[in-house]
Amino acid sequence: MLRFLGLLCAVGVAVGSLLAQEPAPPQILFIAENEFGKVWANTSLTLQRKNESYLPIVVAVENKGVKPISLDRSSIWLTDLDGIVYVMPTVKEQRKNYSRTVIDYRMVSYAGIPWEGWRWNRRLEPANFFPNLRASSGNTTKDRMTLRQRHAIVDLLYFERPRDLNRPFFLEIHPEKGWEIPIRLRIVLN
Repeated sequence: MLRFLGLLCAVGVAVGSLLAQEPAPPQILFIAENEFGKVWANTSLTLQRKNESYLPIVVAVENKGVKPISLDRSSIWLTDLDGIVYVMPTVKEQRKNYSRTVIDYRMVSYAGIPWEGWRWNRRLEPANFFPNLRASSGNTTKDRMTLRQRHAIVDLLYFERPRDLNRPFFLEIHPEKGWEIPIRLRIVLN
């Protein structure tokens, strides 16, 4: 009986050490905030598209400030550790150089982003930076919006692919007006 218990303990220790060596799953939700706003980035789709010319990221922005903010295509970009800026392409450029948009809209995840609460409370503003042409509705570009206090947007955005995705990069939100301090969200795709 003691041999059996000893063997059972040895097996348990071996299995435990094997499980401890399993790599941790990649982080897919990133959040940053300051007194003016809060930003979410869900990278579940991003992780599957790391080798594409454009990087898809589900982004949510909430205005916590008293003043309304204006967001457009030039207000949101990525930067890397070397300070290189990666902008959103135009819709025309994205459609010409990227063929997975329809599939991306089927695979997109809003997990961890409180968009249903905003929608329920009528605080979710329409945004459609890269329309899905196969959708029966919502296929018009909407890439300029104003967010009042506690209002938010959620959208699937595409950016030029940073040159080294093995290093952290940043999602930056710089509203045209309304926030004194922009938000810089650190993202790591490992």
